[in-house]
Amino acid sequence: MTRNDDGGTGSEDDPTLDHDTHWRQVAQRHYDPDEDGELTTVLVFAIAEARDVSPDEVKSPPLYAVADVPAIEAALFNSETETESRQGTVTIKFRYADYLVKTRSDGWIQVYETTEPDRV
Repeated sequence: MTRNDDGGTGSEDDPTLDHDTHWRQVAQRHYDPDEDGELTTVLVFAIAEARDVSPDEVKSPPLYAVADVPAIEAALFNSETETESRQGTVTIKFRYADYLVKTRSDGWIQVYETTEPDRV
């Protein structure tokens, strides 16, 4: 999992974790911690949308095995963090199976798949 501070939409255009793989967005959801309940649920729904399956089918690997969702939620949506002066949007990225998942402090969750299937 990586964390970085992005200074605007220009830096958001390249979702790569490494510079050798290219990604295409396949799903996007918005998370509002005051209305949507647990971040885990919204992440599972976004991954299910990307896979074109029911959320009940997002089991392997278990999400908790690849991402510390409570830590992501605390880092991005903790009320103490929100009150700090921050430049831009904070993004935390992690890999889930063949997907790249970006969770942003503005609530957007974006799921990407590689455009180079043999490189995953």
